[in-house]
Amino acid sequence: MAEHYFIDGYNVLHRSTSLKQRADEDLESAREALVDRVAQYCASSGARATIVFDGQGPRQERVSNVRGAAGLDLIYAAATKSADAIIERAIYQLPHRREAIVVSGDRGITDLCIGLGALAMTPDAFLRTITDETLRIRAKVERDRPDTQIARVEDGLDASARERLETLRRRLEREDR
Repeated sequence: MAEHYFIDGYNVLHRSTSLKQRADEDLESAREALVDRVAQYCASSGARATIVFDGQGPRQERVSNVRGAAGLDLIYAAATKSADAIIERAIYQLPHRREAIVVSGDRGITDLCIGLGALAMTPDAFLRTITDETLRIRAKVERDRPDTQIARVEDGLDASARERLETLRRRLEREDR
């Protein structure tokens, strides 16, 4: 089984060195950047991730799958719930807790989930992990990519065939006039 990351979304945004400034300036943009980065990581690694955002909006908890991002779920907590409570409940209900990794800078939730058998990562360690994976995949794609150059059909022809085609082209141009 692949690991399953449970990410405290706003905690990561406000505690990571790479996203904190962006979150302070434009929270929506920072949230989208986090979701995009995690979606790419899930797609390339086969890992699962659940990003939980603290309740601030509607009274009902909302779960959504990110289109085109297999393995990534977003949970928008109800206004009365915290991301910590949702993550704790999710870890408690897992049959294979050793495959769960909680991503948060909050010692309370990480210690509690470690006590339940999960692993924990800081926001910066997690973001470095997904950046390293993205770079590794890009390097592999570049390394495995065949040397592709745009080839013209005439480049594969011998000199006499090219000359016959050139003669035909000139004759067709004269007829078009």
